[in-house]
Amino acid sequence: MVDRPALPAMPGFLAFYRAVNGRSPFPWQARLARQVEETEEWPDEIGVPTGLGKTACLDIAVWWLASQADRRPGDRTAPTRVWWVVNRRILVDSTADHAERICQLLLDPAPDHTALRSVSARLASLSASGNPLEIKRLRGGFAAGTPRDPSQPAVILSTLPMYGSRLLFRGYGVSRSMRPIEAAMAGTDSLVLLDEAHLAPHLRKLLPDLADCESGAEPLLGSRSRPRLVSLTATGDPAGRSRFDLDDADERNETVRNRLDAAKSVELRTAKGSPERALAAATVELLKHAPLPVACLVFVNTPATARGVFERLRRQKWKAKAPALELLTGRTREHEAERIRQRILDPSDGFPANCDIRRAREGHLVVVATQTLEVGADIDADYLVTEGCGVRALTQRLGRLNRLGLRPHARGVYIHVPPMTKTGRGKRVSTGDRWPVYGEEPAAVLTRLQDAVSDAADEVKLSPRRVRGILGDPDEPTKRAPEILPGLLWEWVKTTTPPAGEAPVEPYFSGIADPDFSVSVIWRLHVPADGERLWPRARDREAVAVPIAEARMSLAERGPVCRLGADGAEVENVEVGRLRPGDRIILPSNALLDEFGWNPSAAEEVRDLSLRESGLPLDAEILRRLCGISVAPLVRTALGEGESDEPVDRAEREAAAGQILEAAGAVSAPPVGWAMEEWRELLMNLSPRVVAPRGEVARLPARKPPRETPSDEHDEMSLGPEAISLAGHGAAVANRAAAIARLLGLPEETAAVIRQAALLHDIGKADRRFQRWLVPAEDSPEPVAKSSMPRDQWSAARDKSDWPRGGRHEDLSARLVTRWIEQHPDGLVPSMRDLLVHLVISHHGKGRPLVAPVPDGTATRVAATIEGVEVDAPADLELTDWHQPARFHRLNRSFGRWGLAVLEAVVRRADHSVSAATKTDSVNVQ
Repeated sequence: MVDRPALPAMPGFLAFYRAVNGRSPFPWQARLARQVEETEEWPDEIGVPTGLGKTACLDIAVWWLASQADRRPGDRTAPTRVWWVVNRRILVDSTADHAERICQLLLDPAPDHTALRSVSARLASLSASGNPLEIKRLRGGFAAGTPRDPSQPAVILSTLPMYGSRLLFRGYGVSRSMRPIEAAMAGTDSLVLLDEAHLAPHLRKLLPDLADCESGAEPLLGSRSRPRLVSLTATGDPAGRSRFDLDDADERNETVRNRLDAAKSVELRTAKGSPERALAAATVELLKHAPLPVACLVFVNTPATARGVFERLRRQKWKAKAPALELLTGRTREHEAERIRQRILDPSDGFPANCDIRRAREGHLVVVATQTLEVGADIDADYLVTEGCGVRALTQRLGRLNRLGLRPHARGVYIHVPPMTKTGRGKRVSTGDRWPVYGEEPAAVLTRLQDAVSDAADEVKLSPRRVRGILGDPDEPTKRAPEILPGLLWEWVKTTTPPAGEAPVEPYFSGIADPDFSVSVIWRLHVPADGERLWPRARDREAVAVPIAEARMSLAERGPVCRLGADGAEVENVEVGRLRPGDRIILPSNALLDEFGWNPSAAEEVRDLSLRESGLPLDAEILRRLCGISVAPLVRTALGEGESDEPVDRAEREAAAGQILEAAGAVSAPPVGWAMEEWRELLMNLSPRVVAPRGEVARLPARKPPRETPSDEHDEMSLGPEAISLAGHGAAVANRAAAIARLLGLPEETAAVIRQAALLHDIGKADRRFQRWLVPAEDSPEPVAKSSMPRDQWSAARDKSDWPRGGRHEDLSARLVTRWIEQHPDGLVPSMRDLLVHLVISHHGKGRPLVAPVPDGTATRVAATIEGVEVDAPADLELTDWHQPARFHRLNRSFGRWGLAVLEAVVRRADHSVSAATKTDSVNVQ
């Protein structure tokens, strides 16, 4: 360990905030920063009205962490990670934009920005990678993970299901092997800022209940061993909780006062029948009387209603120029949502809150949206039309009307329609007094609004200062959640072999009455057959979350659907009725999606967002669908399927592939969703060399594919850009794990065991069969940990090596370490012996609580040298370590469920970083 370099002086919060935002903070923001710094605690609840800059909580959290960078790691109280959690998918997310801005400013601070340079250097000193700040978004349900380095300062923007499922060892979109790591990142060393916390009351109760279940476990990270939750809500319940509110200093601030008194005159209307008809008619009427082109926001309660209003407005015969129309719901892919988002936030034609209100629009803009724009969207509309809803929803919707108090002409229409539902024949029937989403609350809201009407025009003034007094307290019924018990946690931490019929985690953070039961859907040109593998692995940006009941209904006529397995690669075909919450489905790119998102009636082609990573599938029907070319004979030749029995040589195959690329580039119009220049750029990056890895679609691959981390669950982690020795890889991982452990402030004895486990984690690869797999063509002078063979040859090389399919090299590593411990019984106390073996056997996520045996029966032995001592063990992978379940149980009891997961994460994330070709000399070892 080298001496820790001197850190630059810590700037005050005012200087840091001004450097990030270009203006001074509001009084409440500066006061909260001062309170957090002095007390080293956050209040339980921050009750600041919408539109007054709650995203500054990110600035405060990042600044506070930097302020403690010169403390010993074990004395630090500021959490390393900040989770910003919302209870719905946000597509116009100003908080995420702000987090990205902070990150970029800290990554490359200007020479004259002393405050930014200081905070950047101080944050970088906390991370083994030396990066000041990392931003992650967990919004969908696929392959989206937390930072690779547990010591990395980070802001993670997440939906409630994505955070809650990770916390309980069942992370959505996470393979079984990665669940413990994601649980560690959610359940320790984290500040959880719960935006509009009233939408997630059960998470507020769940965290302290989980802490009670961990009583007696060693707090490895001191006060940072548990997550700290802070509720951000203007409509919370301060009873029995420390709450932070505006004070007199805020009232004296002119900007704050203008926003609190912003004019928001809302007309009340009641209607019967179709809410789509009433909402569309009100929108048309508002625009008809608008003196100038305006931005109008139409809020509805469900995606189905949103689609109905949008289609009515699209069919409307406008007397003047038709408005620009956009539809935004939570069932929109990131690709399509980005186009809509750019339109909404465009400073000329959109309505971002920071735009110049003096500018002249070319025409009206109407955005029909669900709750996706209620939270997190810093937008400022001239007009608002809203469907009847609950107190909190209406408060949020009004926060998007005349947000900054600079639009005196702003007005809105509140439309109350009795709850109805459609029958199987399309007729509407009453559902009594319960509305979708909001239950009985809209009836109470209507009564309160009617009581506040100020004139004969049926209008009510709803400025932020008045809205709480008029609407009163929410009437939402509190959903019940089941009681969390230690026995349940013991079942959930068994991530390697989850018990059959285990309790679902959703009700514990969403409640029993209305848990978030959904599936995630992606669209691909090629849908793998049963037992094949998906390539590339699904990404969060491809996904749309759909309620499972609606997915089953929409897919009922399609027969079996393609479901992604737990490893994130292999797929299986399942009947629609067997779909489960959290499942990940792959659909063809011409089904149930259009330019605005999920649409059960759509059948047009949409963009396959994986083409840049996967290359062009070699399938004649796919190529016809994609770009309208008929190249079946060329495809057969490229695949080596000649007209005769004579083999097709490589030159002929590549020539045919080149002709396919030429035909695809010669089309008069690009495929749907592509610009011509973008399409031709893609084709130019494709190689005519056909690759067909086992179990995957044959394709013309990208010459320079984006780097993708292989699945941790498989030995693809043993592939790299070059062959690396076993000893060299172990030493590199040990150095990085030791740096992470020290930066986290782990106890010295524990950190020493972590380093030793990292050093020895791969010694089982010394098995002769595994070495023949890694280097099949020659005998390496010393054992290697990484192979440089092409990925598409990996499976065939395993077959030739005699290494059994599904065999785990870490099982052999643990046997060798166990033999070494047996020869040094006094070297470690029993708990540290357990920990050393467990960290080795679990470094690919197995051993929780067991490594499953595979058919083998070899009589050979595996040997290695540990600290100068020769040890050997049986290499038969059919043997089972029946001591591991008890070992696992003891460690959970000693370190806690999340504490043990943190220790595993240090070793595994160090391995991931080194395996991803991270330069070992760049490890931050201050």
